[in-house]
Amino acid sequence: MLPEKANIICLLKILSKYSDSNHPMAMGEIIEKMESLYGIKPDRRTIVSGIDTLIRLGYEISTYGENKKGYYLISRDFEPGEIYLLVDAVCSFPFITERQSLDLIRKLKDQLSIYERKNLNYLKIIRDGRKSLNRQVFYHIEEISKAMEEGLKVKFTYLKYNKEKELVPRREKKYTVNPYSMVYTNENYYLLCSLVYQENLSLYRLDRMQDLEITSYKIDENKDSGNPKEEIKGAVHAFLGQPERIKIVCEAHILDHLIDGFGRDIDIREREDGKLEVNFTAPAQGLVFWGLQYLSYAEIIEPVWVREKIIEFIMKNKYIE
Repeated sequence: MLPEKANIICLLKILSKYSDSNHPMAMGEIIEKMESLYGIKPDRRTIVSGIDTLIRLGYEISTYGENKKGYYLISRDFEPGEIYLLVDAVCSFPFITERQSLDLIRKLKDQLSIYERKNLNYLKIIRDGRKSLNRQVFYHIEEISKAMEEGLKVKFTYLKYNKEKELVPRREKKYTVNPYSMVYTNENYYLLCSLVYQENLSLYRLDRMQDLEITSYKIDENKDSGNPKEEIKGAVHAFLGQPERIKIVCEAHILDHLIDGFGRDIDIREREDGKLEVNFTAPAQGLVFWGLQYLSYAEIIEPVWVREKIIEFIMKNKYIE
């Protein structure tokens, strides 16, 4: 049996799990739950006093005196809609393993009443085949954050898939990098960093790292990471590089895809033939893959080298050999 000083904590847990605006709890129901779950036998005055204390501590609780039905927790750290959104995101994130996804979802569900949780029963991890096999992602996030706070380099083994669909080291030697920021882009979580002795910024997926270590070496002072947010903002298909002037002529109906891919900071002009001319500045390396994806609806005009690269891929098209 728990001591009496645990009463208020148990009362809060019961209201959080078993009450909401559609399911207020009667006094007798609260007392029954206190006894069956925690072995505590409070009287009505103890419950009323506990609720009054919780209210004075800042918890919003509707009382019988207000609603004439019972007691329920009005507000929580997360609204149901926020939990639904977060659970849906966890289901979709490919860089989290299936087991870790289920653990996170369980913790998020614990923020809701048992009645609100029923609305999440329809959610399934529908991309389990794309879920990472690497369980070290959360450890990497913690360690990289610590390294950046202390201004230290990190090193790690970087993985790739082999023909047996197993994650294996890309190379024997570990990568040693100057960590600058962690960013989510292109449906994956990346470390924005620079390799030791190199000036260019690179992106490495956190779910492809293994055996990450914080070194005792300070981040190179001569490295200029610039503004990581600005560096990543214009990245196309997770490719970084020097921004270039980009000109695209495309069908109007893919405008949504253009804005999703490149943001709203683009210049759009409608041509006489109804097509759109779009101009913006971004790293162009990943534009090759974007252009091939929308080959039937968009034409890359500039940079010329991107256009020529796409033509080269078209000429090597396996479907027309």
